[in-house]
Amino acid sequence: MRLRTLYPLLLALVLLLVGGLAHARPVPLMWQVGKGEARVSLLGSFHMLKPQDYPMDAAIEQAYADADRLVFEVDQAEMRSPALARGLLQASQFDDGQTLRGVLPDDVRQRLEAFMGAKAVAGSDGVKPWFISLNLVMSVVVQAGFNPALGMDAHFMQRAARDGKPMAGLETAADQIRALSGAPIAEQVVGLSEVLQPIEQVRQRFDELHAFWRSGDAAAIERVMLDEMIEKTPHTARLLNSDRNLRWLPQIEAMLDGDGHTLVVVGALHLVGEVGLVERLRAKGYQVDRIAAASR
Repeated sequence: MRLRTLYPLLLALVLLLVGGLAHARPVPLMWQVGKGEARVSLLGSFHMLKPQDYPMDAAIEQAYADADRLVFEVDQAEMRSPALARGLLQASQFDDGQTLRGVLPDDVRQRLEAFMGAKAVAGSDGVKPWFISLNLVMSVVVQAGFNPALGMDAHFMQRAARDGKPMAGLETAADQIRALSGAPIAEQVVGLSEVLQPIEQVRQRFDELHAFWRSGDAAAIERVMLDEMIEKTPHTARLLNSDRNLRWLPQIEAMLDGDGHTLVVVGALHLVGEVGLVERLRAKGYQVDRIAAASR
């Protein structure tokens, strides 16, 4: 988001029109790869959506109808487990004697105190900057009308459960938590500084990201999200995106060594750019084709 990058941590979480396009169906960020009798559809998700983002394009509906099973970043059973929240809270805590106020430069600490209140910041001294950033932005975007229960992942998890379609995950909840919490403190501070902009500016950035997703603009997602994340917080970018893609790639190849049709639903950021799953599959010799919208 060219207005200054939104905290990279959230880009993996919410890889994610307002105005004239608000009631048009979103353009699919979807690719398909096949080998023998096997097919894999790769669908780029936005993890928080609005009611007007539904129904999905007919091409997505067809991919779901044809799918023998669905695969998500994390299995739906783990996503619903109380252990996920406990793991996030545990990972959010300093365990090396550092404190939130101790790692923040004066200007960032002062802006955080202006936003949360000095007592609230003092009461959060044991919490790492990435978790503060996550909660601040989640609060803002939920107030702006985005709903995690309407995210594409949640939508298809619920449908697959009703329809009796098998589901699986590419990683465990613990894997995801390690990726979210593993960034160097210096990069976490950069992220928190970016989040502490005026609320309307944060909303505008999120709307911009949502608009890229709705319009199926893979190039904009790569340029504005991925490139800036790599530039400003390279270690975070590797943990949240490229390292996970590399771990997922053999699993997708194993799907192609089998048979049937698998619909893989992951954050849109995982599909774009040279480090994305689409280009990594192409580099291994697979033909990967973008699926056009059917509802234009």
